[in-house]
Order: sequence, then C-alpha cells, then structure tokens
Amino acid sequence: MSLASLQHIEKIFGSIVCALLHLPAKFIPRPKDPTPDQVQKLLVIKFFGIGSLVLATPFLRAARARFPNAEIHLLTLSSNREITAMMKELDQVHFLNLGGNIFSAIAAFSACLIKTFQGGYDVLIDMEFYTRASAVVSLASWAPMRIGFHSRGVYRGDIPSHRVPFNAYWHVTKNFFSLLEPFGQTETTDALVPSISVHPELLKDARAVLEHLRGNKPRFIVINANAGELAYERRWLPDRFAQLAARLSSKYDVSCIFIGAPGEKDYVQGIVDDAIAQGAKALNTAGQLNLESMAQICRESLLVISNDSGPLHVAAAVGAPIVGFFGPETPVLYGPVGDGHLVFHQSLSCSPCINIEQSKHLKCWHPSPICQERTRVEDAFTAICTAYDGVLSAP
Repeated sequence: MSLASLQHIEKIFGSIVCALLHLPAKFIPRPKDPTPDQVQKLLVIKFFGIGSLVLATPFLRAARARFPNAEIHLLTLSSNREITAMMKELDQVHFLNLGGNIFSAIAAFSACLIKTFQGGYDVLIDMEFYTRASAVVSLASWAPMRIGFHSRGVYRGDIPSHRVPFNAYWHVTKNFFSLLEPFGQTETTDALVPSISVHPELLKDARAVLEHLRGNKPRFIVINANAGELAYERRWLPDRFAQLAARLSSKYDVSCIFIGAPGEKDYVQGIVDDAIAQGAKALNTAGQLNLESMAQICRESLLVISNDSGPLHVAAAVGAPIVGFFGPETPVLYGPVGDGHLVFHQSLSCSPCINIEQSKHLKCWHPSPICQERTRVEDAFTAICTAYDGVLSAP
C-alpha cells in the first residue's frame, strides 16, 4: 500500500477512532511518574521516514543515557529495516508491515496493537508528529506514562498522558529531544548531531562501485537527484543536476556517483545520460546499493549533493559535507545538522508549503514549483566552488 493511500485512510478514520478512544484513555492507571532509574522498558514509535529516524538518533542517545536500566524498543514500518540496523542505541526493533491491500494492512495493525499491549512497557514515547495511528498504538500499550506531540490543529483525543508542543521554528532534532522534557532532560547543541553506524562487513556493494571507478583512491562526489513519493516537488530540476555534475566534473576532474532506489533507476539514468553528454564522468548506481553501502560511499566522497530527502540525512550522519536543495520544505526544520554544509532555499512568500499538521500534503500554489526553478545552476556552481574549492581540488 502506498504512503499516499495510508495517509488518506489515516486522515479519514483516525480522528473518529481517537474520539472513540478518548474516554477509555482516561481509565488507564496514572501512578506517580517513574524516575529515569525506575524505567525498565521503553517503547518509541516512529513509523515514517528514513531521514526522520536518522534525525531521531540524538534523542535515542540521550534516552540511553537518561534511562540506564531500560530496554529501548522501537516500533517502525518494515520499510525502515535497513536504517534501524545502523542505529546502535536500540535493544529491539518491532516492524509493522502495511504492504499489500487494505485488509492485510488492517490485520497487521491489529496484530501490532495486541503485541504492544502484551509488551509491558513502563513508558511509551510517540515521535510521530500528529499521526493518529501512533496515538492508537500508544493507548494499546496501556503504559502508565505516554508522551507525545500535541497540536490544537490535529485531534488525537486525550491519549497521551504527557503532551509536548511541536515547535515549527525548531529543527526536528530539537523537537524530538523535547519529548524527554517530562523527565527533566534538556538539550545542548553538541547533543543534537545525528550519527549512525556502518558495519564494514556489509559493504560489498560499495567496494564494487569504488573498484569500478578504478584507482587506489578515486576522487568522486555523490549526487542524489531523487525525493520520496511524499512530494516529488522536492526534486531540483533534472537537467540542472546534469549541468551541475558536468561543470563540477570538468573543473575538478571528479567522478559523479548518482544514487537512488530501484524504482528511481530510470529517472536517474536520464540525468546521467544528460551529464555524460555534457562531458561528465558519471555513474548510475540507483538500485545497486543497500543503505549501508550507500552510506559508506557518501562517507568516502568529497561531497554529497542532494535534494531534501532521507539520503541527505544519512550522508550527514556519517560525516559527509552536504549541499542540500530545499524547495517546498524549510531547512529550519529539516536542514542537515552540523558544520560544513551548504543549503539552497528560496525564501518565497509561498514557502514552505509542506505543513506537518496537514500530514505534509503538498499542493503547489503555482503551475510548477518556482521554489526549485529559481535556484540556478550558475548560482549553485559558484557557491559550491566558493565553499568547497579546497576539498574538491585536493589530490
């Protein structure tokens, strides 16, 4: 089942279900809140987004330190299996498979509710911004302490025992961190930098790509011209990626490795063909790399150029310098975290037009996304050369 279908179903039925569960939520026992040392079993819910899971790692590090005696469990969608293998803070991960048709999705969700109820959790932290389905799971846990985001614009009943406001002027990492405020946790700037672990024994695909480039130390940049189905408008124009790749390849004698999922292979190939026609040394690896191999390729690259998407945050979390193109979404919430990054974003009157309270449903004001069209190749090329000339020129 597609993400759009899931969001549509959730929007229609979620509020009704939460309204029906409003009264049962009031009957959950409310003993005195446990101290961090008393927490034995903690469940974190984060269904959607590889990038969001990466941005949740500072929160998970803090939770690991804050609850020294607790098992930390994560409930997420089965599509996130690869990224969770790179998150060392977790003791156990539970996967929810909503693929197939609506009937199999309902059966899987029902089984998830039963399993969560049987989990015996002391604390549940719902990291979904305003998803009603996660609120239903929160209630099913029957955990005495249930923490989640709250907005007056999205009805989720009285299910969380501790409601934390989502601040649209804070980065997502800081918002995630705020979910620990009921335990007295406060953040520091250094604590908010995401990180993930890459296991060397799983990097066969990455080594094959690097061998294809030849040389003991190939010089290359990584380009992600894709964005997930949530909003394809987040993609900078494909012909501009091709032009930028050709100009950087020519000026700095670097190869351009284009990444992507299997379903993006044809889209990426069109950009690669265009870049090669303009003189670039370019390679299409879409569909050829698992997530860990992609992360390793990014870590060894001189630079990662990406649209606003999950791979941008994966690359930043392994220490790669990032050039990010933001259009409908704002980097205030989702920009790469840390030093040494460069972001392109047009501060237009209509931007950002993706609203978390509206499940990130996008409807552009214009016939085409001018927030992307107004970032010119010349401007991007000049800024990249200015910021990264020393890196790209190094032998």
